Amino acid sequence: MVMNNIIYLIFIALFVISLGAFVFNQVDGAAVWEDYYAKEITKVINLASPGDEIVLDVHRGTEIGRGNGVESFNDMFRIDNGDNEVCVRLSSTRRTCYNYFNDVDVEWELRLGVPVNLLKLKVVEGRENE
Repeated sequence: MVMNNIIYLIFIALFVISLGAFVFNQVDGAAVWEDYYAKEITKVINLASPGDEIVLDVHRGTEIGRGNGVESFNDMFRIDNGDNEVCVRLSSTRRTCYNYFNDVDVEWELRLGVPVNLLKLKVVEGRENE
């Protein structure tokens, strides 16, 4: 009877430790912000027309990424025109990607400023249409 209780206590301890590790990894909200930025950038690209220029405030995301050890600002936000994919990486262990469906190419640049960091998107006609 004592062995059964010890086994249950071990399982409870493992569960509590794994739950604590999960909560500790979610404290800064990197996963939520990755998902938010990837979805918003994808939505903006899907609604854009060739010739549009869009500027997004990504200061909070860059702060979180720097705090999580992402070395390069250009690794935090990536737009791949070949795969029509937007990827956001705000932690050193994961990356969130979403595909956009608009048939355009996007030229992008991350502008680091004193008050805020901005992601500038310039939507151009897709390479297949030229």
